[in-house]
Amino acid sequence: MIGALFTAFFFGITPVVAGRAVALIGFVRTNVIRLSFAVLVLGVWAVAFGPGLQGQWQLFVVAGAIGFGIGGLSLLASLSRLGAPLASLIEETIAAAVAVVLAVFWVPKANLTTLQLELCGVILVGVAIGLFPYIRATKFSDIPRKSVALGVGLALLAALAQGISVAATKRGQVLMTQAAKAHNGNLPDTITVSFERLVGGILIAIVVYLVARFVWRRTWGFTAADGTCKPVLGSDGGKLTTRPLFWGGLNSLFGPILGVTCLVWALQTLNNPGEVQAIQAVAPLIAVPFAFWLQGHKPPRLWYVGAVVAIAGLALLYLNS
Repeated sequence: MIGALFTAFFFGITPVVAGRAVALIGFVRTNVIRLSFAVLVLGVWAVAFGPGLQGQWQLFVVAGAIGFGIGGLSLLASLSRLGAPLASLIEETIAAAVAVVLAVFWVPKANLTTLQLELCGVILVGVAIGLFPYIRATKFSDIPRKSVALGVGLALLAALAQGISVAATKRGQVLMTQAAKAHNGNLPDTITVSFERLVGGILIAIVVYLVARFVWRRTWGFTAADGTCKPVLGSDGGKLTTRPLFWGGLNSLFGPILGVTCLVWALQTLNNPGEVQAIQAVAPLIAVPFAFWLQGHKPPRLWYVGAVVAIAGLALLYLNS
């Protein structure tokens, strides 16, 4: 469970720094930057210290292509249409349900007890309570209905992709563990599995980048918050905090490098991927204090209520796991 809590912590920081990068250079280029840095860092480990590509690496690559490639881009694209709170709430809660259902078919002996399912529900209710003030404050009346509907669809697609991705990753870990026990082979290496997932993600990210760059001529996913198309290596005012690479690097560190590695660790130690996803779902609540520190947004009272409910659910789940 510790791995899942670390995942939530790092994923809680990720949207705050990712939002800065997206506002500067758009979500398509932000996604390529964050995954490129992560592939480089984790790739060095996988080649120098890890066992290399072996076992279920094809399944991990596909899982990454679905989760990072389709899911990650869909979530980033939904942010400007729904706002981060609602998009994150849809993605995290639906992904947990998808992972629980798929685990029944893909992961042996991964069924949760009724009490554990209820406690996962308590965690998600706490997240919903904590995010409700932010959702209510979003002025959907100023956003075209088609844009809101597209945002909901993209968030649902991100949730489906994330649920499939974590369940498929857990399936690959189970198969490798079974093979290692039967043939005295290598157990899944956490960082190497993270790297293999990232390979699938960056392949999709590069394809989308090329389409957006040369087919759509930078009219989609390339523009900053002010509508301009800024260079990746540039900055406003020469400050480090206005450089896209600075925020893209932080996004990569807290998301694909630390966050995803902890996610793979959590999937290795917990039986049900849905449980991991439910614990990870508190990430949007964790993002609020960081947004307050970085952007000055004071948390509303309901956020504290939601945080208490979610923490109570986490504590009880830990005692009953």
